[in-house]
Amino acid sequence: MEVTEFSDEIILVGVDYIGGDDLKEELTELIDRYEPTSIGLALCEKRFESLEEKKEWLEKPLLSSYKGGESSTLMYQMFVDAVRENLRNFKKLEPETHIAELVDVADFLDVDVEFIDRDITITLKRAVGDMSPIETFKVGWYFRSAMLSFSDEKKARSVDELEKHDDMVEGVISTLDKFSPDIAGMAREERLEYMSRRIYQISKDGKTLAIIPRSKMEVVENKLTDLIEEEKRQGEVTGHAHLEEVGKKVYKKLLRYASPIFFISLATYLFLFSDVLNIWRAWLYWFIAVGGMASLGALMGRGHVLSILTSFVLAPFMSLTLIGPGWIAGYVEAKVREPTVKDIQRLMNSASVNDFLSNNLIRPIMVGIFANIFTWVGLFVVLPLLISFVG
Repeated sequence: MEVTEFSDEIILVGVDYIGGDDLKEELTELIDRYEPTSIGLALCEKRFESLEEKKEWLEKPLLSSYKGGESSTLMYQMFVDAVRENLRNFKKLEPETHIAELVDVADFLDVDVEFIDRDITITLKRAVGDMSPIETFKVGWYFRSAMLSFSDEKKARSVDELEKHDDMVEGVISTLDKFSPDIAGMAREERLEYMSRRIYQISKDGKTLAIIPRSKMEVVENKLTDLIEEEKRQGEVTGHAHLEEVGKKVYKKLLRYASPIFFISLATYLFLFSDVLNIWRAWLYWFIAVGGMASLGALMGRGHVLSILTSFVLAPFMSLTLIGPGWIAGYVEAKVREPTVKDIQRLMNSASVNDFLSNNLIRPIMVGIFANIFTWVGLFVVLPLLISFVG
C-alpha cells in the first residue's frame, strides 16, 4: 500500500486491484488517521454489483439491459465476467473482490463510498466505436476467444498478460494495444481523466480517501494538479459527463435513415405517377422479402416461435423506423426465456457450441443480431424489384 497526502482534502492510496491482500485492517487505520468524509474506490457500480456474491445478483434479470438494442453492453459485461472468471480459474486470483469488501468496512464506520471509475462498458464502447471496421473485427475476435473458447489452454493464455497488471481494467485496455495503439491510449487517458475528475469533484464535499491502482498514482497526481490549475483559470472545473457519451459514426447513422427514406420516396413516387396496383405489389414484395428474411434470421438465432413470428410481422414496418426490427424480436425472446446473471456464469462454463447457443442470455442477442442482418439482406433482395416499378 502506498499513501500520498496530495492535499488537505485528497489522500491517494495505491493498492493492487488484481491480486492484493485483504485491506480491511489497513483501511480502518487510514480512516482513524485521516477521518475522511468519503472513500473513493476505482470500481464502477456494475463491477461492484457483479462482485457481490448474493443470490439476488445471480437472479437479477437482464431484460432491462437488452431494451433499446443494448446488446453490446451485455456483450461487454459478459467479456469482463469471463476475464474475471479466467483469472480465478487459471491464475488463482480474485480480482477486485478485496476492494469490494471495503464497502462493508466503510459502512460500518459510517463513511460514504463513491465509485470513481468509469463504467467499463462505456470505456470499451467508446474505444471500439472509434476503431475501423477491420480493427473492430479483430477486437471482436479477441473477445470471442476470451469468452467462448472451450479450450482451457486458450482461456489461460487470454489472461497471461492481465496477471502482469495491478488493475483489471488496465489489463483489458492493454489488450487493445495490439489492435489499435492510438485508440487504446485514448481509452486509457480518458479513463484516468474521468477518475481524476471524480476524485476532485467529491473532495469538494469533504476529505476524500481515494483508493486507486498503485500504477496510476503518479498520473492521477499530475491530473489533479492540472485540475487545480484549471479551476484557477476558469473559476471552476469541467465535469465528467462528456467522458460518458457514446456516439455513433456517420455511416451508421446514415444506414438508420436509408431504409425509411428510400421506401417513403418510392411510395410517394408510385402514388403520384403510378397506379394503385403497383403500390400494392410493391408493398407485398416488401412485406414478404423483409419479413421473410427477418424471420429466417430469428430462426437461425434459435429463436422461439413467437420471436420468429414477431420478426415476420414487424420487420416490414419497423424497417421504416429508426428502430432495428431485430431488437423487438430479441426482446420477445428475452421475455419468453428471461435471462439472469446466473446465465452469465453458465455461459462461462459452456462445454460446447450447443451449450453456448442454447444459453438464455445468448439467444435474445443472437435473435436480435441475425434478424437485423437478414432484414437488411431482405431489403437488398427486394430493392431491384421495387426499382423496376419506377421505370
